[in-house]
Amino acid sequence: MRLHGPDEPVYTISVAARLLGVSPQTLRVMEREGLLSPARTDANIRLYSENDLLLLQRICFLVREEGVNLAGVKLILEMETGGGHTTVRFTEVIRRQQAVRRQSDPDDNDDHS
Repeated sequence: MRLHGPDEPVYTISVAARLLGVSPQTLRVMEREGLLSPARTDANIRLYSENDLLLLQRICFLVREEGVNLAGVKLILEMETGGGHTTVRFTEVIRRQQAVRRQSDPDDNDDHS
């Protein structure tokens, strides 16, 4: 049962940071660099949607796994989106990344019988 849609901002910065394994300050830096713009409440509290989390997961992958700096990430995201909203593409990219990791992880290929 879904209680909210993928575009509905429901996660506070601390929850989003915990889900992504980063600090809230990291999310603030990503916002300051123009990589995303979370929704704000009337009290100016940042709220992230599931789609925001997918985008942040992609950003974290590019930084951690590929060694891309934030300026490079911004360029990559602009090229990937072509200026439009492509959340479905982010989801597919993440699925492909996870599949590649599973294939390249030697522990997953061992037979533990």
